[in-house]
Amino acid sequence: MFKEKRVSVSQNRPGCFAAFAVFWLAISLPIFLIALRDGEMTGILIGGLFVAIGVAILGYALLVAYTRARIGKPEILLSNTTLRVGETFTVSYLHTFKRDVTVGEIHLQLIFRETATYQQGTDTRTVTHDHMIDERTEPGGSFQAGSLINQTYEFQIPPDGMHNLDVRRNKLQWILRMKMSVPRLPDFVEQIDLDVVPEMA
Repeated sequence: MFKEKRVSVSQNRPGCFAAFAVFWLAISLPIFLIALRDGEMTGILIGGLFVAIGVAILGYALLVAYTRARIGKPEILLSNTTLRVGETFTVSYLHTFKRDVTVGEIHLQLIFRETATYQQGTDTRTVTHDHMIDERTEPGGSFQAGSLINQTYEFQIPPDGMHNLDVRRNKLQWILRMKMSVPRLPDFVEQIDLDVVPEMA
C-alpha cells in the first residue's frame, strides 16, 4: 500500500455552522426563557448551558465567515477533472488577496477519505478517516491587498490506490484540500472533491 499519514477531518463551512446554531438556539432559547420566567433553577441551568453552546457555535461560524472575507476566494484549476488510478495531474493555484492580511504556511493536500457507517446496538455511527497522501507547502507572510500568488503543483493518484466508491455503508473519496492559518482566527479551508474512476493510467 502507499505511504500515508492520518490527519483530522477539517472543513469550514460558515453557512452550515450558522444554520445549525440558529436551529439549536431556536429550540434551546424558548426552554431557557420559560424556565427563567417560572424560576425553575434546573431548567435555567440546563437551558442556559444549551443557549451558551448555541451562541458559541454561532460565534465560531461568524469568525469562519470573517476569515473567508479577509482571505477571499482562491482559484484552483485541475489539468483533468476525471482521474484514473496512478494518473499524475497538475493543480494551478491562483489567488489575489482582497485585503491586507498575514497568513501562516499555505498547504495543498491530496487526501484519501474513508467513511464507514455501522450499527452499534440501536445507534447508527459514522466514522471518517482522512489519510494525507501528498502535500505541497508554501511559506506564509504578510500580504497587501492586491498581492498575487500563482503556483503550479503536480500530484499523483498512487498506482496502488483505490478509486472513488460510494456504496450503502462505505464511501471512499479523493479530495484536494487547501488550508492556510490566520492568526487569532479559524483556519481558511477550501476543498475540491476529485473524481477518480476505476481505471489504470
